Amino acid sequence: MKKTILLIAVLFIAAASQAQTLQSLFDKYSEDEHFEYVSVGGNGMMIASSKGNVAKTKNPNSGSKTKSTKILTLKAGSDSQIMKAFEKDLNAVLEAGKFETTLETRSKGDSTHMYYRSLGKDSADQLIVAKTKTELSLIWNSGKLSKGEVMPGVSLNTDDDDAGDTEKS
Repeated sequence: MKKTILLIAVLFIAAASQAQTLQSLFDKYSEDEHFEYVSVGGNGMMIASSKGNVAKTKNPNSGSKTKSTKILTLKAGSDSQIMKAFEKDLNAVLEAGKFETTLETRSKGDSTHMYYRSLGKDSADQLIVAKTKTELSLIWNSGKLSKGEVMPGVSLNTDDDDAGDTEKS
């Protein structure tokens, strides 16, 4: 009986370790010497936001608030063992995380994919995966992001009263 319980526990642990999240993917590879890692969050995002508010924007109160941005870059050949392992882990995360593809481009061996997932009323993730023959980069934006704000060329705002933003004399 003890052997059966132990076997079930080992199988459960093995299955649980296979299910990766986006955070666990970044945690796993951010310390690896083959990867470059950048993380901006909290006060860093507020500083970047305040620096960007110098120019007048159409709708400064849009409600979009990125809480953090993380970037993970691997410079290696597409046939390298580390690239294959990383892509396998990334694909597992994308499948398990129920991401929706919002953009896909391919040109001469290079590709870019943008993914979006809603995590609730005030939380969403955007993941950008850019791949060349010698590099794979992930850019993860997390925070209060609406689907319309992360889909290129799509605007859910139909109010065009401010279009052109010209002064009246």
